[in-house]
Amino acid sequence: MQGKSTVTQAASHLQLPSELCQIEDPQDVQLIMFASDKETRQVLDALDIQFPNAIKLGIVGAQTPFFNGREFTLLKDSWVYDSGVVGVAFGSCSDKAPGLTSIAGVPKVVYGRLKPISGQYKILKCKGNVILELEQGDGAHSLIAALRKARVEHQGHDSDNRLFARVTCTQDQANNCEAGASESEKVFQITGGNPAKGGLALDTLCDLAPGQLIQFMMLSGSPTSQTATMAAMNSQVCFGADTSAEITCSGNNAQIFGGVSESGFSYGTPISNTNHSKSVFAGSTECAVPGSVVTLELK
Repeated sequence: MQGKSTVTQAASHLQLPSELCQIEDPQDVQLIMFASDKETRQVLDALDIQFPNAIKLGIVGAQTPFFNGREFTLLKDSWVYDSGVVGVAFGSCSDKAPGLTSIAGVPKVVYGRLKPISGQYKILKCKGNVILELEQGDGAHSLIAALRKARVEHQGHDSDNRLFARVTCTQDQANNCEAGASESEKVFQITGGNPAKGGLALDTLCDLAPGQLIQFMMLSGSPTSQTATMAAMNSQVCFGADTSAEITCSGNNAQIFGGVSESGFSYGTPISNTNHSKSVFAGSTECAVPGSVVTLELK
């Protein structure tokens, strides 16, 4: 299976397992749930191409070398794997086979420990995952100014040094160039910057676009003092990133399947326009933002 190359990502040649390739009608698959190692990008791309109508939801396993000598421990039937992806695909109900009765909406993500340290800036120039110019100037110096201000305001408080960026899709983009994307915002860790050239890199292999809005953020509170809590009124699938993500159940009939992992989770929504599958607002995404939780409601 071959995808398209972009500035940040080469074309994928990954072949999906025969069990998935032999599904008679890929459009019938509603949900794919899985557990994986940290290298899920090519698998997610292949699933988006083969099953564009399906919701993808998975948890990235914690590493286990000190427990059993394996980098990861993934179980399928009676087999144990130390890498890869294991999961199950759910189709819609039919007379021949049981399936999901109904999915209420799409996966929703809450970032429970992030606080903004700047206003929203419009991206004027970018290439792949690198921001070259904002309306307030270049990305690196805008971030430095926001960080200095935040450190003055929170002097004396312990804080995590990691920095993040909330990228928001404007209404015009949602109606036009980002057609098929069901999310209006995503958060990525800031992984690099060059004060001399002004560039700023985000932790994504998908492409940013001029006109999108960006807001710089940092973590607030310790992992034990703040939680991102998802309350379930119906049946839900919930995955959380690190131990600061807490999943609770409220309501007498609520049922939850899920868990938390220090390595985060992956999620993807149906893609109605595959031409924009490399955009940050289309296709599946990995998320390891501390305290974040993804939830999918089932009826």
